[in-house]
Amino acid sequence: MISYHEITDALKSMGLQRDIPLIVHIDPSLRGSIKGGTSTLMGALLSNIDNLMLPAFTYSTMVTPEDGPENNHIDYGKSSDENLNAVIFSHTLPSEIGNQEEIDILKGFSGSYRSSHPIFSFYGLGLDIALLDHSPEKPYQPIKKLMDMGGWVGLFGAKASQNFSIHYAEYLAGRKQFLRWALTPDGIAECPHFPGCSDGFHKLQYYLQDEFREIALENTKFSAIPLSTLIKSAVALLEEDPFALLCNDLQCTCCNLVRTVIKDQIANHWKPERDND
Repeated sequence: MISYHEITDALKSMGLQRDIPLIVHIDPSLRGSIKGGTSTLMGALLSNIDNLMLPAFTYSTMVTPEDGPENNHIDYGKSSDENLNAVIFSHTLPSEIGNQEEIDILKGFSGSYRSSHPIFSFYGLGLDIALLDHSPEKPYQPIKKLMDMGGWVGLFGAKASQNFSIHYAEYLAGRKQFLRWALTPDGIAECPHFPGCSDGFHKLQYYLQDEFREIALENTKFSAIPLSTLIKSAVALLEEDPFALLCNDLQCTCCNLVRTVIKDQIANHWKPERDND
């Protein structure tokens, strides 16, 4: 079993410091490998990191309209039952990605705050500046703000496909993303820049193998990397090879749609138009 002191030593060995903000993705299976489970893990994190961010994604808020834009990787008009079961986003809605235990501990600390994106909200400790302006139109705003603050991203037992920050790099590189809709207290909100398939994200690690700080504890991998290094490298890779980081599943309709769009963009000499996000 992994101990508190082993986690603390791992954080220091990876180069994480108290004044470095950290967004961390924690695989739920990690709890069973730690002596004391979630309490030990979060205790070690919060004793060594002052400003911590956790994803609190809520896909159950999503609804599908009868019709919408083409090439949007969605079946319009075929989700009436799912629409009836959709819930309105609120700041008390539980996370749906298996990390609510960690979030419950974070919420117990003064200075914790949850952002307001109806699908991709985040909890942060002492990170209000990164979370306040998180509208449905800006799903990656907390990632951008954290990167501007010199933040890092950590994967604790999590796979590369769980690294949401790489979707921000796709957005910056102009990769095809999608439009979704979600229920909010103010009605149905359009949520642009919805990410596609992430099953090919592990390919980025080949290019960043000297940049990722990795520690193995009880056959569980803990890794961390500065957000600026991760995102700038991913953007450069995608600009050099627009097909990079797509998955290898020939039946993946999402990646196949993105490939078709890329081919059209290349044929038309298209270049992304970036904004300040």
